[in-house]
Amino acid sequence: MSHERRQIEAHHAGGMLRAFYDPKVIMLSLNYIGIVTASLGMLLFLPQIIKELGVSNMEVGWLTMIPYIAGAISMVFCGWLSDRLGDRRWSLFTTCVISTVGLIIAGLTIGTWWALVGITIAAIGFYGTKGPFWSMPTMFLTGGAAAAGIAWINSLGNLGGFFGPTLVGWAKNLTGSFAGGLYALALCALVSAVISLVWLHIPRRVIPAEAALVAE
Repeated sequence: MSHERRQIEAHHAGGMLRAFYDPKVIMLSLNYIGIVTASLGMLLFLPQIIKELGVSNMEVGWLTMIPYIAGAISMVFCGWLSDRLGDRRWSLFTTCVISTVGLIIAGLTIGTWWALVGITIAAIGFYGTKGPFWSMPTMFLTGGAAAAGIAWINSLGNLGGFFGPTLVGWAKNLTGSFAGGLYALALCALVSAVISLVWLHIPRRVIPAEAALVAE
């Protein structure tokens, strides 16, 4: 492990400042902006979307738990599966696509119980991205550069916390329905999927779990 770390440092020298303009850090930031925009845009309005199903306030609270529970399970499972397969990029791409599909289903079926199914699928994708995504910066950055890169990615990505709810609220006021906003969020998730597939070619494959144990 120490030899591998020295190799990464030798190929990605330049310290903290370089992390701010490293192309992979920029692509990860853009990917994260799309994920956060789509996820927070959906989750912030989740109680209102569920309320349109005609349920009581108490039932809204219970039903709101469903996507989060599914997402928590997905986060653990997708992280484990990514380690098992020894790959991050395809795991990230797949979970972004799952989110896109879920948002489209929710938009098409808004006002019905199928919308909750779509939202749950989207949450499975959103939370499933966390393990593969946050493992990627340290595949090409170490030390202070890794800390700076992760902080930069997180700072830029959290701009999505403003864009997502604003986008959905604007679409709701314009059309009178959450459907348009959900479609816009689906587009954001799709852009993140494309970024992960096309531009996140990090030149080091993760060692699968079994191989890592043998190596130790």
